[in-house]
Amino acid sequence: MARTLLFLLLFLVATSADPPRQPKGSTAMSPADQLAALYKQHMPFNVLVVLPAKESNNDKFGLTMDKARPVIDIAVEDIIKQGILPANWINLTYHDSRYWEDSSLAERYATTGVVQAYCEHRLDAIIGFADSYSLATVAKVSAGFGNGVPVMTTAGMIAQIGSKKNFPYLTRMQGSYRQMADSIYQFLAFKEDNDAKELNYKNLVFVYHDKRRALNRPQTTTEQVTDMASSHCYFSLYAIKNYFTERSDYFKEAWKINTPHLPFDEEAERAPEDIHKWLRIVSQQANGRFFILLGLSNYAAWRKGNGG
Repeated sequence: MARTLLFLLLFLVATSADPPRQPKGSTAMSPADQLAALYKQHMPFNVLVVLPAKESNNDKFGLTMDKARPVIDIAVEDIIKQGILPANWINLTYHDSRYWEDSSLAERYATTGVVQAYCEHRLDAIIGFADSYSLATVAKVSAGFGNGVPVMTTAGMIAQIGSKKNFPYLTRMQGSYRQMADSIYQFLAFKEDNDAKELNYKNLVFVYHDKRRALNRPQTTTEQVTDMASSHCYFSLYAIKNYFTERSDYFKEAWKINTPHLPFDEEAERAPEDIHKWLRIVSQQANGRFFILLGLSNYAAWRKGNGG
């Protein structure tokens, strides 16, 4: 994955940079020769890696500098050993987004680090990111730097950053939640052209982890709620909802006013009675026992311990 990432960076930097100058009277350079000359005059590539320095509950994927650095180093060495590029072909700089410290301020720290790197003329491409808010801001701003700065990430699967108009230089290595939404739609959603092989469910309830909207959220002020970031579960279900309403007249009408949902905070205290109550609510709205559940990582363990 890391080697593929670096090769894509080489391609993106090459396509966004100015072409190499040719001496007057010389024969036209082939595309391969142009690429080689471009790399030679462009080295080293200045790549900024934006990731949190520490793990935290804010990052559900566990993306940190210490985890990414060995993988990136191996990919760089692999390219050098194969003679693709010389030893000094890349200059890697690591910037702490401080996502581990405060999820609501990581966007600021990540963006200021990128702007500083650009002002110091050490920014040809950006990789990394553990949160979608930082990624969205950086990808939008950096598109206006020079000829545009490529941004590549294994995160950023939310549907909101899929616009090529707003994020023209962003490449998401793992696709988006919209692709997941398509699979779920094909598998279980009601469709006018009824297929016996599909579930064709009409009544769906979204049950998901999200601190900002949780039923069991501790008492907080309006300002504290506003500062909370929406969860990956929320963004994935947001993509599902949008996809369903775009593809189906039935869901467009059924979910026009409100989409049945039950958000909770899986990190907050809760009693078995609370879970019973939540499941009773959603079971009354869904098809039998079926509902989309995201979060509640210890629910299976709880059921086992309670004889479920």
